[in-house]
Amino acid sequence: MAVRARTRSGGPAGCTGCGQLSGWCHSRYVRSLADVTLAGRPLRIALSVRRLYCENTTCPKVTFAEQVPGLTVRYQRRTPSLQRLVEDVGVVLASRGGSRCSGS
Repeated sequence: MAVRARTRSGGPAGCTGCGQLSGWCHSRYVRSLADVTLAGRPLRIALSVRRLYCENTTCPKVTFAEQVPGLTVRYQRRTPSLQRLVEDVGVVLASRGGSRCSGS
């Protein structure tokens, strides 16, 4: 299943380098995110987000992408809920494998 979404916020976003708010839009691009399954089917989200200029002249970042709280994290291709699920499964499987190797 695929979902297409677009951020509607025209307000400022915080720079990921210095934290200064900026509303100066450079462009838009589509992020592809995987999310937890919906009715047993994989869910992909195509999210159009803004790329903004940092208005702080001393900031090393010239542009940055806006983040959607609860849905996007920098450099992630998974939603936070799917990331937590993957980490939980990894912990459960690693502990079982570890106990087999240790003879417990």
